[in-house]
Amino acid sequence: MLLELRSVVDRVLAAPDRSARGALPPIRLSQNEMPWAPADVIVSAMTEAVRNVHRYPDYHRSAARAAVAGAMGLDPGRIAIDNGSGSLLHALARLVCEPGVHGVRPAPSFEAYAAALSLAGAESTEVGLDENGAMDLDAMLAAVGSDTRIVYLCNPNNPTGGMRSVEDIRNFLQRVPASVLVVVDEAYREFVSVEPVDATVGLLDEFENLVLLRTLSKAHGLAGIRVGYAAAAPRIAEALRRTSVGFALNSVAEAAVIAAFGPAGLAVAQERVSVIVSERARVEAALKAGNVSYVPSQANFLFLHGEAADLLSRLEARGVLARPFPRAGGVRVTIGLPEENDAVLGALL
Repeated sequence: MLLELRSVVDRVLAAPDRSARGALPPIRLSQNEMPWAPADVIVSAMTEAVRNVHRYPDYHRSAARAAVAGAMGLDPGRIAIDNGSGSLLHALARLVCEPGVHGVRPAPSFEAYAAALSLAGAESTEVGLDENGAMDLDAMLAAVGSDTRIVYLCNPNNPTGGMRSVEDIRNFLQRVPASVLVVVDEAYREFVSVEPVDATVGLLDEFENLVLLRTLSKAHGLAGIRVGYAAAAPRIAEALRRTSVGFALNSVAEAAVIAAFGPAGLAVAQERVSVIVSERARVEAALKAGNVSYVPSQANFLFLHGEAADLLSRLEARGVLARPFPRAGGVRVTIGLPEENDAVLGALL
């Protein structure tokens, strides 16, 4: 266990330190952030909340949970909110894992899954992706054993952007043992264009072992506020709420959540997402015409195939900062503003 913990620490320390790189290219497309500041209605709500930070926030996060639940068409008892969806995926591992049990995770995918399982004391099996850069659900099911307690799915997957349909997820849930917690990380769900954004929400009524994770960091442009939420069976949501650190959702973040899921906040998010999706299609079409190899994406980024160092060099020459994934054989680049995307295309075509 100590060696596993050291391995996790080593990976964290080896991650790129953006603050230590000196002068960076001015076009930051490495972190999958939205290119706009938060909507005015959210900024106003946060500004007003700052005036009252001498008071503690709502311990139970009731108003924020109600706002999320209303937007999803769910009862607030099914919602847990925490300091980023990363906190929730760690919490889920701690709820069901202990030394001697097992988890299944995709790769390449979000690095936090491996860390969550290791820190919870569980062993884990890494399962590769399918040919479309999405979860290989058959292979993941084959990796589930009698000691498996949790499976993480990233859909759309980060860093590739590949996605499995709601019917694929339903089929997987029908086959996996009900004793195994299935966590579907939907951080990029709002950018999906091939099926309705809320298509997976109905699965919660069918499967008690399903958890949907989402975030305000991406579509709502609130990466710096650190808010994530889980939708699950009431008993799972309650367990997450009971085991969360008290006041982990600060009052400024709470105000941001309520404003983001109000009519004005949702309208701005939808408008901005539509711009990103349109730009994604434009960039993909240009790359395809230029015979540049990439993974078709349902997220707000694209994965470019090639030698990572070479791609990074070409992009940085155009002032673009991207994220390398050498082991996966390429680079991930966020879809940004039109002029930023033009700089990417100029580097590649």
